[in-house]
Amino acid sequence: MTALHERLRFDTANGQVLDDTRRYVLLRADVLTGLFDELPEEAKGEALRAFGRSVARHGADSVRAYAAAIGLEALPAAMEQSAASLGWGRWHIEQAGNGAASTPSLRLTVENSPFAAAGSPSAEPVCHAIAGMLEATAGALWQRAAVAHETRCRAAHGDGGCHFIAMPAGESAPASSFRFPSP
Repeated sequence: MTALHERLRFDTANGQVLDDTRRYVLLRADVLTGLFDELPEEAKGEALRAFGRSVARHGADSVRAYAAAIGLEALPAAMEQSAASLGWGRWHIEQAGNGAASTPSLRLTVENSPFAAAGSPSAEPVCHAIAGMLEATAGALWQRAAVAHETRCRAAHGDGGCHFIAMPAGESAPASSFRFPSP
């Protein structure tokens, strides 16, 4: 599969950027994350969670298109490549527990997350958009609903990468897990 940044079509006559029929918009990371910094603290968390839910729901279109083009086995590598193409950091996805007796999970490490790097320091995780895309990826891989959450965020810890986990919906997860509720 051709890398996403090579597939993007810049249709300047119509003022759009497309990957097939999926439209993208280019924004500076600090402009996007600055939106959340402008919100009152009590609204910031819910807005970030809403952003994550939106990415999970709408990002699933891209994930399904990638899976249809390359197959499920190649999907994690395609997602790593696509994240880099879009400036979402350097992703490393690990699959675990795919045996019949164990619960599957996806573990994601992200170096250089634009959401953690561009925003203000935060006591709480801020990379809900990445968790949303991991949720969409896991759902496609397992052909069933999944949940994802960030377990460590650079914005909250000041160094290192951001870490995420995805599991099938309804499976046990760490007590501190964040689940994207349905809208």
